[in-house]
Amino acid sequence: MASVAHLNLDVLSGSGFVLSQPESAGLQSSLPLLQKNYKFTKVFFWGKLTGTASNYLIAVGIEESYANKKFFFCQDAVSWAQLPAVTDEMKMDCAKIATPGLLLSGDASKVHLLPVEPVGEEEEEPAPKEVTEFTRLAVIVSTIDTECAMLPAGALIKQPSGKVEESQTFKGLPDYAKATTLKSYVFVNQPKEVSVNADAVTASTDFLTPCDEMVPKGALVCKFDPCLNVVCWRSLVYEGFIGYSLVGVPMHGFCYCGTGQKNADLAFMLP
Repeated sequence: MASVAHLNLDVLSGSGFVLSQPESAGLQSSLPLLQKNYKFTKVFFWGKLTGTASNYLIAVGIEESYANKKFFFCQDAVSWAQLPAVTDEMKMDCAKIATPGLLLSGDASKVHLLPVEPVGEEEEEPAPKEVTEFTRLAVIVSTIDTECAMLPAGALIKQPSGKVEESQTFKGLPDYAKATTLKSYVFVNQPKEVSVNADAVTASTDFLTPCDEMVPKGALVCKFDPCLNVVCWRSLVYEGFIGYSLVGVPMHGFCYCGTGQKNADLAFMLP
């Protein structure tokens, strides 16, 4: 997740995350228009999903609260279309696709037929259900965002009204030790239960699940680039996801670039 004003992706160049010049130029001009047209508080570049024929660029628009957001996709870095809100039914349908690990094609209108559920001898066989790649794209983006999206602890605060917004007092992780400690980060979309006895400050800042509670342990790998003074956390669950933070500077975010597939070899990569 990188801001409109400066995509910040140069800090990830050492980790291999780069955009082409046309993509970068297109995003710089189209994301501000997306923010204006939908009256979003903020718009961020979320990442890129690679397909066999073409790729999808993903952006996310934040309404008044970080808890309320909408995802968009495009393939030319200019013309954005909104992805649907993901439902449990959509997740279940995508999980039923017959071919495990099926890659995206880059054609949002492509249709996948789901296996027909067995019926009794006297029952009429139902017509096969269809799932479009458009639906798959929405489910993949939502799943990765829910499971992986991370920011430094304290970067977001929760108002008594429930509104989640950026903290105006957060100055970044102060030193190398803090920035390379997994406990210094939280999962943006994984709220935790806050004690009713907690004071106002704790309730507003300590409301998200720390990343060091991730299961399985060791699935986030740290890398420090001294040239750029940036700490990157790579996910082994969804390879291609990177959370980053500049040491001593309130500049942080996350991006994803990959196929959208969950790592089937995770058990062999853990320490």
